Amino acid sequence: MFLDKHLLFLFFIPLFFLLHGINENFGLIPVHSIWKLAEIYFLITAAIIVTSLLIVRKTIKAALFSFYLLSVFFLFGALHDFLKSSIKIKFFISYTFLLLLVVLSTVIFLISLIRRKKDTAPAFRYFNYLVIIFVMLEIGTLIYYVITKKFLDNNLVSKNESVNFKICSNTKKPDIFFVVFDEYTSSKCLKEEFDYENEEVDSLLNANHFFTSTNSVSNYNITPFSLSSTMNLNYLRGGLEKKVASSRVFLQAMETLKDNRLVKFLRAEGYEIKNYGCFDLAGVPTETIPYFSNLAYSQIDNQTLFSRIKRDIGWNFEIKNIFTGEFQIPESYKKNKAYHLYRNEYNLKGLLNELEVNSDTPRFVYMHLMLPHEPFFFNSDGREVSDTDILLQRIDIKRGYLGQLKYCNGLLKDLIQRVPTSSGNERVVIIEGDHGFRDYNVQVPINKIFMNLNTYYFSDGDYSQLYDGISPVNSFRVVLNKYFCQSLPLLKDSSVYLIDKLKK
Repeated sequence: MFLDKHLLFLFFIPLFFLLHGINENFGLIPVHSIWKLAEIYFLITAAIIVTSLLIVRKTIKAALFSFYLLSVFFLFGALHDFLKSSIKIKFFISYTFLLLLVVLSTVIFLISLIRRKKDTAPAFRYFNYLVIIFVMLEIGTLIYYVITKKFLDNNLVSKNESVNFKICSNTKKPDIFFVVFDEYTSSKCLKEEFDYENEEVDSLLNANHFFTSTNSVSNYNITPFSLSSTMNLNYLRGGLEKKVASSRVFLQAMETLKDNRLVKFLRAEGYEIKNYGCFDLAGVPTETIPYFSNLAYSQIDNQTLFSRIKRDIGWNFEIKNIFTGEFQIPESYKKNKAYHLYRNEYNLKGLLNELEVNSDTPRFVYMHLMLPHEPFFFNSDGREVSDTDILLQRIDIKRGYLGQLKYCNGLLKDLIQRVPTSSGNERVVIIEGDHGFRDYNVQVPINKIFMNLNTYYFSDGDYSQLYDGISPVNSFRVVLNKYFCQSLPLLKDSSVYLIDKLKK
């Protein structure tokens, strides 16, 4: 059946869709994701062909109907995006209207195709040649991108802003711990916007000889961009200010973080790299499933009809029993929550264990907790918040954030007290919020979302190169200047605002 040339041609449609997605996101889609998508799309194509043959019976007509169904399936996302950008009347871009339109047009097309007496072969040949041309163009584009190494464009570090390292021998190589509490805002901001005195944490930091940049601001308001800038010791390339951080740019930021300058430098200096973070580092994947692990896959798949419906309105069916209409807690939510809590616990335990280790090999340890960032699973005393309240959005965002921050403080205080060491190894610990709290109302100045926790521990107690207001982009410039006899100039401390679509 599938050996018929009219039906074999249909497999060029998912091939074109997949090649187009790869080219649009060249260098960002892992091979395993491409392979998985190919398997799914070819199986869907085969299922649609079989269904069409059962309905229409005649091969060429079945092929035309399959072509129509596959076109709707693979092109729905692109059409939907176009309509959202060009039509102002919400009803005409709603799923109520669009899905009804798809059903009606499918029925009309099927009836007209069955009743059609004229030869459909010419129309089929036209679509055949058209798809083949598109596939050849995508293959040509792919070859061109491979030859020109277009994947290098995914690195968001400015090509005009190089960091020149010099060789320095006989340096004391400290153990370096880079600790990220996601969305932890500064004590100054907690006082101004939450009427909360974070005195207990501040006093503990002071008592354990930390230096805190009380007026610190993050350099970006979105996690992968912020960490990419910090670990590349530089701002990212221009043109991002007030731009939408699309899924593609998000992936580029993650790639920039993965291939960062700091880890390359430290590895060349003989460091062992430990990753208890939420993102992969080159050669050192995170110990747990990273955040946004499915983003590369969905970057292509979300253009299909099924995935677009699942993404945009599927949640409404998951939280309601389709038979009774009663609220229910989805299994997917339970699974995601369990892993979220496990990841935080695993990463923190890994860091605490590393703090207790004395090693002859210098270490760089990156640890990242998704705290006090939402979802707000914990209240101030560490008890879990009701899943029903979370799913039905009954929690006031600021109150939920402050409650989870207080819970987070318990973890932070335990960590702070473990930092000082009596071992002979030099130790550097940087604890930061990658950005501040972001869900203010419109009356709050935008600079508040950048106000972040930013505190340093140097075991020799020499903080002469630090200053109040130092931001994360300069953190490792200071460390490398102090411990590796570099002469990196400090950059102006400033913030770049991006419009966040994914909110992390």
